[in-house]
Amino acid sequence: MKTPRLTRCELELMDVLWQKGAATVQEVCDELQRPLAYTTVMTTLSILHSKKNVLKRAKRGRAHVYQPLVSRDEVSRAVLSDLRDVLFADQLPMLVLGLLEDGRFSQEDVRALKAAIRKVDQQGEP
Repeated sequence: MKTPRLTRCELELMDVLWQKGAATVQEVCDELQRPLAYTTVMTTLSILHSKKNVLKRAKRGRAHVYQPLVSRDEVSRAVLSDLRDVLFADQLPMLVLGLLEDGRFSQEDVRALKAAIRKVDQQGEP
């Protein structure tokens, strides 16, 4: 199943759920970095459940508890694929260089990138 495109707001809600594992609408509202109306969060979670099929929902008392059906990694890969295909017209070096020029990375990030490049380089050898 192809991971559906998620809006920035939907990604913010998913981020909370990925961190918590499962949460009610109120618990998601309480964890958000920016204030969103309870009804906005409720409606968006409902859409993520019923239309986009990225959440499962269970009743707990009077509240619904939402839990991710897709991983952060699956969604990240889909977003990066869209970026590469749409914005960078399959020009992977431009995408990677754009991320690197941002400058927000640690030495651990640099080591991981170097290791990934070495792995790809080794796989390309006959």
